[in-house]
Amino acid sequence: MTSNDVVMASNAADADTLEQQRQAVAELMGRVAALDAGMLKAATSGTGVDEARTAVAAFATGDVEPWLEAARKKLLPEALNVGRARLLVEGLAGESRVMSQLVKRVNTTGADAVNAAADTTALRVLMEVFFGKVTDMLMPALAEDSSVSLADLVADLPTVSAAPAPAAGGHAGCSCGEHDTEEPELDVRQIPHAIRHATVFGAFDAVADGESMILVAHHDPVPLLHQLADRSGGHIQVEYLEQGPEAWRLRLSKI
Repeated sequence: MTSNDVVMASNAADADTLEQQRQAVAELMGRVAALDAGMLKAATSGTGVDEARTAVAAFATGDVEPWLEAARKKLLPEALNVGRARLLVEGLAGESRVMSQLVKRVNTTGADAVNAAADTTALRVLMEVFFGKVTDMLMPALAEDSSVSLADLVADLPTVSAAPAPAAGGHAGCSCGEHDTEEPELDVRQIPHAIRHATVFGAFDAVADGESMILVAHHDPVPLLHQLADRSGGHIQVEYLEQGPEAWRLRLSKI
């Protein structure tokens, strides 16, 4: 099941809840993708490693671990009472424990840059697997079951917090007009339309003040750019690098 599939929720509240959770998870995934790219860039260049590691640790402890803990306490235990969902619980519980171990590892300040980058990538991959199952399989199964309320089950799940801007490095914040060669790139052409904007929101939230990311889209994303400008209070600069016909490439800078 993908986020484009039709889910026959038992009531309107659960249908709305499922969509809200998918958008929230898309923001999380966009953010971890940008943080992973930033950590890799820092490890490769040898600059900004501490800042990148701090940003990853803040995200892991402030957003990922609270969500996992809340899910283990309520969402997963309750899912054991729902037929289709029951089959997923054991695997999800195991994956959540592994992610919690990775959260502890990324908080190890003594880790060298290479290991920190490897741990961040591992966390991103596990999050893709875990949250993909949660939003595309577990929650739809719960929403379709009239004996449970998905809205009640996710009431204790943390909302996505505002991402603290990591310290900028390289050419960030200067007026030389140059950019780092390893800018994070997000290609949204393969991301389902329903969660595409939320994924970009999360990725741009993780960009440090004065730094930039590359966005690749299959058309000129004017509505998305307006939304990003509103969310950032106008602190965004857009530079078109390629304008079709196969792809639009844009540099989005946080100013």
